[in-house]
Amino acid sequence: MIEKDGQTGCIKFNGADGVCTVIYASRVLQAPDAAQFNASAYVSARPVSGQGGRGSAWYVETPAGSAVLKHYRRGGRAALLSEASYLFTGIAHVRSIAEYRVLAALRRLDLPVPEPLAAFCLRSGLAYRAALLTRCIPEARSLAECIREGSAPWEQAGTLIARFHRAGAQHADLNANNILCNADGFHVIDWDKGRLHGQPGIWTGRVLARLQRSITKECPQVAAVARDAGFQRLLAAYGEAMA
Repeated sequence: MIEKDGQTGCIKFNGADGVCTVIYASRVLQAPDAAQFNASAYVSARPVSGQGGRGSAWYVETPAGSAVLKHYRRGGRAALLSEASYLFTGIAHVRSIAEYRVLAALRRLDLPVPEPLAAFCLRSGLAYRAALLTRCIPEARSLAECIREGSAPWEQAGTLIARFHRAGAQHADLNANNILCNADGFHVIDWDKGRLHGQPGIWTGRVLARLQRSITKECPQVAAVARDAGFQRLLAAYGEAMA
């Protein structure tokens, strides 16, 4: 079952390849059809690069403005069976719909994440495919880019992460490409498999360790001593904000 409010619409219809379910931000977007979750339907679609992860994503122009269209992809051994299909265990467990709901909840907490526009599920038998539309964060640069250029906002990144952790928001894959900054400030993207605990827990250390490993992987051209010193500045700002 999908919980709705006055700002969320839900439609279900039969498509050529199965049953489609869409939830969408009805205050900014009319009910989308299946074509709007296919990059080929957009004349100006261009791929998103440099943000890591297994998902395939494109910048697209929608009636609600510039957006990112993400298709969910499997990794590891599971991808040998099917790269894009998942086992259907209920509509509330669909990856795109779950991420839409997490993003909406984080925004209600005034946390800086992309605005969710629409989530799509195409079910065929016991399998489903999924896609998500979120509002684009314009002219954004990733933390990884900043580190490589020698202008990393270490303290600001640490304070940012603490904001989420104080709210009990656990990112499943916080890496240096999922922290973005632009003229409006900082943002955390890609909340697939994210969880809301309501308060910090032992998982906070795992999130920070994952981020440190990603910095090492994404920024090998930066001297290790500089990376480590920067990350210690991040941790110090994080600790101060969590206190």
